[in-house]
Amino acid sequence: MKSESGKIYVTGVAGMIGSNTARSLLEAGEYVIGIDNYWRGRESNIEDLMTYKDFVFRHADLIADRDWYIDMKSDDVLIHVADIVAGIGYVFSNEWSVFQKNVLINTNVARVISERKPAHLIYLGTACSYPQQMQRSVEHSVLKESDKYPADPESGYGWSKLMGEIEFSLAVKDSGVRLTVLDLHNVYGWPCTYNDETAQVIPALIWKAISASDGKLLVWGDGRQGRAFLHVSDVTSAVQRVIKYKGKEKNFMIGPDKCTSIADIAEIVCAHPNIDTNEIVFDLTKPTGDLGRYANFSLAAKELGWAPKVDLRAGVHNLIDRIIDDRK
Repeated sequence: MKSESGKIYVTGVAGMIGSNTARSLLEAGEYVIGIDNYWRGRESNIEDLMTYKDFVFRHADLIADRDWYIDMKSDDVLIHVADIVAGIGYVFSNEWSVFQKNVLINTNVARVISERKPAHLIYLGTACSYPQQMQRSVEHSVLKESDKYPADPESGYGWSKLMGEIEFSLAVKDSGVRLTVLDLHNVYGWPCTYNDETAQVIPALIWKAISASDGKLLVWGDGRQGRAFLHVSDVTSAVQRVIKYKGKEKNFMIGPDKCTSIADIAEIVCAHPNIDTNEIVFDLTKPTGDLGRYANFSLAAKELGWAPKVDLRAGVHNLIDRIIDDRK
């Protein structure tokens, strides 16, 4: 069902979350303007979107360019997906660069919001912004919205996303612009980067397994660290519900209420019939990041009627099929 909003802008539209979000909105009858500079997203990810009469693509750098929002009006919605994000190795090797670029991106988007005053800003945040001391156990590290402060993220990426949320809160203050923050857990799905240093954990493991010539799948750390893995279609469902939401809550934890270890993900990958690996090898010299976290999504369930739907094993095996097909 089409929302009552005007145009919907989606930053980072050529990435995994952005392209799937735009597609779901177009299928619901919305008019979507997508923005991307192809830093990580690919033009091929939005080829099908170009066939929709209600989709407009604007190639723009959110840090430098100022013409992508020229027609933004007071009844429009901006879904801010774009950021510099990657796998743990890239994030910890480039912390200052990741932090700086994300801060610049968010500062410029905040300026746009302050100037144009759209009806609603939906900011896709991250569980990485939550205190690192709360992410130390696969079994017990459950996060809820009220746990965000006092702030102590582990990485520059987590800090940059949290700084963005603070800046947006200030930018919309007394402006009439509605701000909703969705704190996402580890999102996976297609399309994704899988074969370079920016790949995140599930596609990176899939690529290692596909490429293994000796039947061994190499896993960073001891494999006991875990995450709450969230399929991208469950993200788009949350976004659609927030667009229509009329309640008072401004922040929602979006993720499953279960933490899955990286070792278990490796086992799921190896169980796929087209993966030819017979041993999982753990590299203890590599970084592991936060040891574990998962979501208390009760507020999203109560206010939005949202819950994750995609089975993890089925979702991972589907992604393996897509990556294998993409290599042909």
